[in-house]
Amino acid sequence: MKRLFFFLISAMLVTSFMFSCTDKKESMQSDDQAELEKRYQEIVTLANQYSCENTGDWKFTAIGSKACGGASGYIAYSVKIDESSFLKKVDQFTKMQADYNKKWAAYSDCALVVQPKGVTCDNGKPKFTY
Repeated sequence: MKRLFFFLISAMLVTSFMFSCTDKKESMQSDDQAELEKRYQEIVTLANQYSCENTGDWKFTAIGSKACGGASGYIAYSVKIDESSFLKKVDQFTKMQADYNKKWAAYSDCALVVQPKGVTCDNGKPKFTY
């Protein structure tokens, strides 16, 4: 009787640990996703703090990391911002996304993102030319 009781308690504990680990893993992954989104929004805010009036005042850079490799996109930014600090944030974000992809075994469409040829201004917003 004692063995049966011990076995049932052990089985309940193991089961509860299994489910708590799964919930914790999902929570940790969503925390990582939220941090990536927060960093991305900070970068977008920095990039777009000036209105696009003169095409010569704008550049672009690759941003992010697809699970299959390569950039996940491109972002236009004004040269009026602190460019070296901005590019450092973009590099940090790209590394964070690559680490996220490895950590959580992420997958993507593996399509190559076409690099723009330049940036033009359209109603105060930067637009890529291809």
